[in-house]
Amino acid sequence: MQASVIISYYKHLPNLALILQGLQRQETGGKKFEVIISEDDEALETLEFLSVWRERCSFPLKHLHQPDAGFRKCRALNLSIKAAESDLLIFIDGDCVPHPKFVAEYINCKAPHRVLYGRRVMLGEAISKTLLQQDNLTAISIFNLVAKGSKRVEEGLYLPWVPQNFKHKNADRLLGCNMGINKEDLIAINGFDEDYTAAGAGEDSDIEWRLEALKGIQFFSMKFRAIVYHLYHPLRFTPAMEQANYRLLHAKMKDGFYVCKNGLEKLP
Repeated sequence: MQASVIISYYKHLPNLALILQGLQRQETGGKKFEVIISEDDEALETLEFLSVWRERCSFPLKHLHQPDAGFRKCRALNLSIKAAESDLLIFIDGDCVPHPKFVAEYINCKAPHRVLYGRRVMLGEAISKTLLQQDNLTAISIFNLVAKGSKRVEEGLYLPWVPQNFKHKNADRLLGCNMGINKEDLIAINGFDEDYTAAGAGEDSDIEWRLEALKGIQFFSMKFRAIVYHLYHPLRFTPAMEQANYRLLHAKMKDGFYVCKNGLEKLP
């Protein structure tokens, strides 16, 4: 197994159907990967939905779930790390559809202690509705992305030959919706910090600064290689929630404990 694709999922089966279609059409040249649905809930309809999809999938499909007791995405992700069979863990969100070369590019770019990070095309409301209504991905094209009001369309260009030094380096590299990390490196920092109980920061910015503290870690941009298309939806968190998360992040950075205490293992 050369990659484990971990999908953070919560209560939107039409999105998940499109994501699984995207994973089903991956062009990996025979390289094997598994898919783990990391559900921050335990909905019966998800079980029924996945029982049908297991018959369609050409890859192993696992489903991990937990009671819906508020935002516990980081806990769900830690369960997925433990269950993953590959050394390469690829993380996407439950509103992001992968390009056909997505998994292959992550596998091709994997290296020891290398953290891979990509970005996302922000699909407009119109094209998102079309995709969901048609329940297929045929509407995704550069022309439709431009014509139907998508943002960051340049992130949808597949140009894998572009060298690293021509890529813009963002101040915040990691996005939880598109990143690949070696399992041993996540274990070294004790996984995701479950102290984060709201969306934002905990699943990417916090992971980034803690990985940077490890010796030998290198960050590698997957721009123009690993592409995801983010389905439109209204914001699901308030500015106050985001600010609270970043206050927690800054406090943890100040403390400097890059091996979190409330992670894969519960440390004293």
